[in-house]
Formats: sequence, structure tokens, C-alpha cells
Amino acid sequence: MDGTFQTSTESQNKADLPPGEWETDDVRDKRRQRLLKCLGDNIKKVDLFDDFVESLGVEQRYERFIKDWPDLFLDIARGSPVADGKCIVANTRHSNIRLKNLPVTDVFKNHSGKLMGLTKEARLVKYFIFLFNEMVDVVGVENGHIPAGGTLIPDCRVSLKDHWIRVIQGTPHKPAIAFYHKYTTWDIHSVHAILEAKVDPAFSGPPEDTRGQLADYGHVLNDQQATRTFAPVFYLHGHLLTLHAYYRDKLYVVELGELCFDTGRWMSDGAEDIQTCLMRFWFLLSLESDIFGHFCNVSEESHSFFFSQEEDVESKGNSKIKVLYSVSKDVKGVKGVAALFRFEETIAHYSYMVGRHAHLLKGTYKTRAAVLKLSWTPVNRLPEGAAYAILNKRPVECIPEIFSKGLLISDLNGYRLEFVLMEDCGQSMAEYLKGKTDNQKDELAPRFVKQLTLCLAQANDTGVLHRDISAGNVCIKKNGKVYVIDWGCAKVIGWGTAEDAARDAAEDAARDATPTQLKHIEVAEQWGFNATTVGQVEVAKDPSTGTPLFMGIPILTRNPIRGILDDLESVFYVIMDAVRPAGTKRDDVQGFKFLDSPSLAITRWGLIQEDAVLLEEFGVKNINPRLKELICAMRRFLFEPENKVISHRLWSDNTFVRQINWDAAPRFMHPKAIELLKEDNGQLK
Repeated sequence: MDGTFQTSTESQNKADLPPGEWETDDVRDKRRQRLLKCLGDNIKKVDLFDDFVESLGVEQRYERFIKDWPDLFLDIARGSPVADGKCIVANTRHSNIRLKNLPVTDVFKNHSGKLMGLTKEARLVKYFIFLFNEMVDVVGVENGHIPAGGTLIPDCRVSLKDHWIRVIQGTPHKPAIAFYHKYTTWDIHSVHAILEAKVDPAFSGPPEDTRGQLADYGHVLNDQQATRTFAPVFYLHGHLLTLHAYYRDKLYVVELGELCFDTGRWMSDGAEDIQTCLMRFWFLLSLESDIFGHFCNVSEESHSFFFSQEEDVESKGNSKIKVLYSVSKDVKGVKGVAALFRFEETIAHYSYMVGRHAHLLKGTYKTRAAVLKLSWTPVNRLPEGAAYAILNKRPVECIPEIFSKGLLISDLNGYRLEFVLMEDCGQSMAEYLKGKTDNQKDELAPRFVKQLTLCLAQANDTGVLHRDISAGNVCIKKNGKVYVIDWGCAKVIGWGTAEDAARDAAEDAARDATPTQLKHIEVAEQWGFNATTVGQVEVAKDPSTGTPLFMGIPILTRNPIRGILDDLESVFYVIMDAVRPAGTKRDDVQGFKFLDSPSLAITRWGLIQEDAVLLEEFGVKNINPRLKELICAMRRFLFEPENKVISHRLWSDNTFVRQINWDAAPRFMHPKAIELLKEDNGQLK
């Protein structure tokens, strides 16, 4: 999937593409299995509801709620039906005479004609909808009787929609029920929580297929909503209701209680148990969105939200950024907000909720086209803003201008949330060249490669290795300027201690440069992470970081030695992908057919043996002479040291250190890039 600001999880096959109508049951099951595998042992059961509300910081509000309204929903609870292992089977065994004095009539009996004709799970869902509507009515009636100045019952902040038949707009999902923020739109971006219903109560937890389904819901909410700190998914299994709170790689299961009687006879204490469950459920749905699932306020009136950043991480001053998000361009109703960024559209992409996860919002910063990138990053990984901070210490061309950057959440269950507000860098190179003639491609591509090689060489000289050069991360503006974006997977070269920096200071001073390690340590301190720990983790991630379709041959076979040559090899594949003739797809050519990483590595090693074979199997044999010369020069530089093709050790030997052909470099590489790379301290030698 090509596009501007694509993330590092670029898909290789349908199983990795965004969920859509194409999904078969098999594909969906495999995706759910991956989600469960990602969660692994990070599934924690929280038996006590009080512990959960305490973790949200609202325990005093809950205590006040149940104290002020001790009998709220009790009459509804007394009229609840019985549910056994098969479904809701009847109301309580009391006659109408015994129930006639209750202020609220038995929900089940009122609608029994509509319910009993349904299948067992549809009956359970429909009963829940009737129950929810009764709760809304009760709160409305009670609040209407409260005198002026009295304490009102908290109102429910969401609306309910039945999705038993219809998908949630923007997804392939058909959960039982979705709760929506009160927007004017009804799509995945305005879903607050999801409820799934199954008949058989499983006291040990849902079976694996249901767990996968619930995790799928948790993922789609975290994936589609930029401000989620966790995704709430309710699970109604028989008469029991639980909340599954999906954080990035953790799941907390909270028991709310019973919604039906689980015996064939009415018991007063059973009704109180049901009433407790109803109170807990209502309390959760009455919480502000910034408490329950979002880190910022989600407005019900202006269809917008905003957040503010109080402190700039570099200056440690009092600078402030206020970012305004709106589902429409109308921001009426938001008062006193300095909108530095106005959201216009979401840049589509797909990634798992575990690991790095980015949300990309396109809009305007003041009067300039801009992109706001919100990234969830494990706290032991390098923040993208820190990579930009290092890159900006020395001149590095072809990187985005950064308007503002910082941390919004420093640590939430092992993840930080950072923002980077940057200039909009245009289209992917492939999109930019799609409408160009062969002669134009022949002229533009060599110019683009020179800019790319200079950018990567300067970044390498500054101490930053990109590690995810791919079709989506090389962009072109209308003026023809190249940009390398998405430095979220970058690795900083040369982490060390203050003593290490002192030992290396002499070498840096010889070329009138700031000591690299000292500079890195300062950035780590400013961004609040441990340089040594992050450095070790990033080195360990070398073989797995990046987009497999554009990885170098050694990295596809998990070679632990990674350097600037691997990024330059990725540039090689990006160029061939960008100049491929219109009408052909990646899967149409041998060089881009992806089965698995080792197979692709062996295939590509076979293709680099000769120019003719390479051009044929990457689908670019009919390109113009200058462009053909460019690609052949890059092949010789990367794969023909001493004018002899590198042996199979390139992909079979993890200890193999590759050499390059400097004679071919001037034919495609920027002169300054050649100079910087030849001075490189051990990365190429």
C-alpha cells in the first residue's frame, strides 16, 4: 500500500493489509491469532471493579455516585429475567400480581413477544438494548424530579447502535452493539466502546475464537482513533458482563457483574447484584472520554477535540502547543483555543497495536500544509522526536521541517505517546513519477537518487541510521525536492557514557565537530530515556526493523550487522519500484514477489548476478538509457566489489562484512555523499 507518510509496517500480502470486505474467515482468523500472540501473557484479570476505577482516578466519584443514588436501577433489576446456559429463558417466576406495584415494569415481560421469537444470541442482544433504553428513561425521569440546585444523576455520554447485521462504517466488523460519541457522524472514528454478546457463560473466560474477536475490536479502536490510551470492549457472556480494556500490549479484564438471574427463582439479594452491575456499567458510560479511553477531551458539541503540550522537551521551558482536531472544518463552539494545527483528513495506514504505532493527521499549521504524527512507542525504544533532535544538530538535507515535537504521555503501561508536527512532504516517489513520461523519469530519477544518497550520508555522519527506507517513506514535493520521512525506526549510532564521549572527543574535535556521544547523551536526557538501554534494544532490533519488501538481502536473512549500506540497498529497490512502467504491479514482477523474507533474499541474490537479468525480473528492462545506467551503476556499487558479484555469503553468512565498488559511486551518488561515506568510521570498511 503506497502513500504519503506510510509507516514501517508496509504490507506484503493480503493477510497484512487493512481489514476490509476482501477478508475471508481464514484471513480474519489468522489476524486474530496474531493479535492474541502479541498479547501473550500480558492478560491480567482485575476481579475488583474498585481497583479499576481507582486506576482511572475516579474512585471518589464512584463512591459518591453509589452513595447519592443507592436504589437507582433496583426496580429494573428486580424485573430481570432468568438466563441459563442456553439463553434468556423466562422472567422471574413471580406473577404479574406480585410485580404490579413495581414502578418500572419487567423489561423482559414487556418485550417478550419480540424476544422469544429470536435466536438465542439475538435475543440476548435485543434484551440488552431494551435494558439500556430503560436505564436511559429512568435517569431522565429521576433527573426531572430533582429540584433546582440538587445533584443530578450523571447522564450517559454515548448513543447505542445495534450492529448485529450492519458493519461499523469504515470497518468489516459486525459486533453486537457499538456505543458512539454524540457526533453527527456514525463511523469507527466516533465509536467509544463495543459490546459483544455470546450465550454460554464461560466462567474461566471466553474461548480462544471469542478472545480473538474481542482483541480484533480492541485493535480497530486503538488503530483508528489517534487519542486512545486504551480501547474498552464489553463482553456479555450469558448473564455475566465484563469489561476488556485493551492497552497497547496489555489486556485488563474487569468483572462488572450479572445482568440476569442465573437461577429459576427470584431472590432479593440477586436483584441487588444485578443492580450493582447496572450501576457500574452506567457509571463507566457517564465518564468523560478523557478519563475513559482518550487522553484528551472529546467534545459532544463542536465535533472536535484538542490537547495541549505544556512543556517543550528541548528547551524545558513553558512553550505550549494546542492542537485542534475536528471531524469537519467547522470549529464553532471551541472558545479560547489557539489552533496551531487544523485537522482535515486522516492519512490511511495500517499497523498492529503492539509495538510502534503511528497515527497520521493531515491538515494545516497556520497557513502551511502540515502533518501531525502521534506515535505510541515502547519506552525502551528511540522516540522519533529524539532522532530529529540529533539530525538537526548538523545540516541534513531532505528531511522534513519540524514545527513542534514533544511528549504527551511519558509512560502508560510501558508506552510513551509523542507528537511530531511537521511540514507536508508531498507524494511518494512512485506516485509522483506515475504521471511522468519516460523522458521525464530519465531526467528526474538520477537527481532524486543524488538527493537521497546525500541525505542518508549526512544522517549517518550525524549518527543516525534510518533503517526503514521504503516506497512510502521517500516523498517528493511539487517542486521536485526529495524528502526522507518516518525516522521512527531510526537507530542512533554511537550511544555511550560520558567517559566514552570524553575518549572520542579528540577525534570529533579534529574535524571541528560536536562530540557525537556527548551530543546523544544530552538528547537522551532531554527526552527522558536511558541512552544505554535504548541503544542496546535498537541494536537487538536491527534484523527485524523496517519494511521487508524493501530490506537489503542480508537483513532479510536477519544479519545482525546493519549499516548505511543496507539503507542504500533499500534506495536501490525504491528506485526500481518507482520507475516501473504503469500498468504493472509489484506482484507482477519477480523481484517484488514476497513469500517470506529468506525466500526473497535468495531470489534477489540470483537477480543481481547480471544487469540484464536484474532489469528483466524487476520489470524495468524497457527504461531509457540514462535511467538504465543509473540502476546498473547502483547494482555494481552494492554487489560487485572488485568487479565480481558478491558470493552467496551475502545471504547465508551472518558474519559476512560486505564491501562496495567505489568506482561506480560517481555515476549515481552525490559527490558530498561519497566524501562523507569514505570518511565514515568503520561503517563501510
